[in-house]
Amino acid sequence: MKTNHNLLSRKETKRFIRFENLISSNQSLVKFHIWFLILFCCCTFYSHAQAPLDASVSFSGNHGYFKVMVPDTNDVSEIEMLVGTDDNASEMFSHIFTYDQVSGLPSGLSYSRTGNEINIGMGTVTLLNAYNAKVRLKNGSNSWSDWYEFIGN
Repeated sequence: MKTNHNLLSRKETKRFIRFENLISSNQSLVKFHIWFLILFCCCTFYSHAQAPLDASVSFSGNHGYFKVMVPDTNDVSEIEMLVGTDDNASEMFSHIFTYDQVSGLPSGLSYSRTGNEINIGMGTVTLLNAYNAKVRLKNGSNSWSDWYEFIGN
């Protein structure tokens, strides 16, 4: 790398020479590449899927409906939904949907999406006085998001 040192101040020239020496040093360059690879791997392998932005459950007669707002429609592969009587229960409803799969669903279930809003028909459900609902998303790298949880009645 050639630079006209006459155009630089003394301080700038020293910094430039120090930078040249750093770049030309093979040992420093190898260390730099190793740290870059470590950082890249950490960022890539430990990424979580994006969590849902909002969700709600509603009922019409004895049919249940689950609505979910997703932040990004491009990197979702599955959606898991649970509805039950407490934090870990799923006796009212439990299913993992393949993203945008509208056919081949179990009897009574339905799936539709408009933009970032996903509407799930849970079919016939046993109504509860109060319920705990959870939903999470799986991305294309098979990482699950944190649960989006809420309580309803």
